[in-house]
Amino acid sequence: MDKYFPHKDLTYKIIGIFYKIHNDYGCGQKEIIYQNALAEELEEAKIPYRREVDIPIISSKTKKRLGNYRVDFLIDTKIILEIKAIKFTFNKLEQQIFSYLKSTPYEIGYLVNFGSPKLYLKRYILTNDRKSSVLSVSPQSVKSVSLGFTLIELLTVISLVIIIAVVALVLFNPMQQIGKGYDAKRKHDLVELRKAFEDYYNDKGCYPLSNEVCYPNSQPGYNPNVDTKCYICGNESSPANFVNFSPYLSRLPCDPRQPAKKYLYQVDNISCPTWYRTYADLSVSDYVNNDPATEEVGCYSQSCGLSPDYGYDYGVTSGNIDLERSSSFSYCATSGCNACGSYQDCLGKDISFFCQEIIRIMPVTYCGIQNCPCQSH
Repeated sequence: MDKYFPHKDLTYKIIGIFYKIHNDYGCGQKEIIYQNALAEELEEAKIPYRREVDIPIISSKTKKRLGNYRVDFLIDTKIILEIKAIKFTFNKLEQQIFSYLKSTPYEIGYLVNFGSPKLYLKRYILTNDRKSSVLSVSPQSVKSVSLGFTLIELLTVISLVIIIAVVALVLFNPMQQIGKGYDAKRKHDLVELRKAFEDYYNDKGCYPLSNEVCYPNSQPGYNPNVDTKCYICGNESSPANFVNFSPYLSRLPCDPRQPAKKYLYQVDNISCPTWYRTYADLSVSDYVNNDPATEEVGCYSQSCGLSPDYGYDYGVTSGNIDLERSSSFSYCATSGCNACGSYQDCLGKDISFFCQEIIRIMPVTYCGIQNCPCQSH
C-alpha cells in the first residue's frame, strides 16, 4: 500500500462512481437520491460498504468513548464518505471530516457535494503514523541526569550538535519550509475569499465587482474600474468601492510575497458578475514539483490563469465555472524545448528524453533558455 496515498485502487473506482452519478442525475436532486444511487453503483461494482455507521470517538487520554460520529458511508472498512447536496460547500464541513479522521483509525475520507453544477470532490488523507500522540517524561529520569561534563564530552556533544544541524538544514531546507508556510496562507486566503464571495452573491445575486475587491492599478488590462481582471491585496490602497464588500470581509488578504506574486481576480463582466475565478501562485509548485493542492485543481506546472500568460498553480472559482488552464505543454528535452501536447502526454515520456533526466514540464509559452538548461537559444 502506498504510504502517502492509501487504498489508491479502491479510491479511483469510487471517484469514477461519483462522476457517473453526477452525470446521470445532475445537481438538482435531494441528498437521499444521491445516497441511494451511490449504494446501487457500489453493489454493481461489488465494492463492500455500510451506510449510516456509528464510529466511536475515543479519548486520547482516558481511552473512553466520548461519543459517536455517524458516517454516511463506510467503504470496505477503509474509507469514510460524507455525501451532500447543497448549493455551496462550507469550510466547516471540510474541517469536520478532517477532525473525524484525526479521531478514528481511518486514514482517508471524501467530502462529496452533488448540489453544485460542477461536482465538488475533496479528498482528505491522514495516515495513522501522522496522527498525534502524547509522550510522557518521568520527573525522576530528569533528576537523574548528571550535570558534570569533561572537556572531551563537551567537544563530542558540540560535534554532534553541528552534525545534526547540518543534516537538518539538508533535510528540512529552511527556504522550502518558508515556502510551505506562504502556500498554507495562500490556500487559506482563497478559501476565505470564496466564502465571502458566495455570501455576497447570496445577498445581491451578483459576485463582487472588480472595483469592490481590487486595489487601484493603472496596469493596462488590470484596471478594476474598467477591466474584468485585477489584483487583490489588502496592503495596497483600498478598492474604490470596498465599502460595498467590507461587510463580508473586513480586510482583504494579500499574497505574502506581494508584489512579486499577486492574487488574481477575474469576473465575466463589470456590472453584475455571474462567475469568478481567483488564482494564486504557490511557492513550492514549479515546473518540476507540484503541490498536492496543485494536482487536485489540475494546475500542473503553473498552467492555470489567463491565456496566454497563465503562470498560476492554484485557484478557486464559483460553482458554475472552472479554472482556465493551458492545454499545450512542452517538456525540457535533451535537445531543448519539445512540444508534447497535454501535461499527461509530456509526463508519459521516458525519463531518458528529459534534459539532465529531470522531469521539467511547462506551458509552451514558458519553455526557453531560462527554464530549460538544454535549450541552446
